[in-house]
Amino acid sequence: MISNVWSVLCRDIITDQETNSVSYLRCIEEGSAASLPVRIGPLFLGTLWEKTGQEKESIMFRITLQAPGNVSQVLMQTKSVFLDRPRHRLNFRISSLNIADFGTYHVIVEYSQGQEWVQGSRLPVLIRKIQSQG
Repeated sequence: MISNVWSVLCRDIITDQETNSVSYLRCIEEGSAASLPVRIGPLFLGTLWEKTGQEKESIMFRITLQAPGNVSQVLMQTKSVFLDRPRHRLNFRISSLNIADFGTYHVIVEYSQGQEWVQGSRLPVLIRKIQSQG
C-alpha cells in the first residue's frame, strides 16, 4: 500500500546530480489576472510517496484540475509505474492550467492499484481578480 507524504505545485524543479537533493522553485498557491480566460503553465507537481511492504507494486497516477463549481478536467494520467523502494519521489509536468473563472481551483493527485481511484493530495490554488487602480 502507498500513501502521499507531500505534494507541491511549482514553476521549476532542480535535482542535484551528486546528492540527489531536490529544489522546488517558485511554488504556486495563488495567482491573479485582470481578465479571464487565461492559461497558466507549464507547471510541475512534485510528490513524495511512501510504500509499506516489501513487494513491488504497480500503480497508476492521475492529475485532475477541479474548477470552482466542482467541474473537473483530467490533466494527465500515467501508465503503470512500478514502485519497489520504501520512498518514491515522482515529478509530473503539467503543460497548462486553463483558468476560466475567479475563485479556488484544486489540483488533485490520485492513484489507482486496480479499479478505484484514491485521492492522495488536494492542492488549492486561489485565482484572484486584479483590482484596477483607476
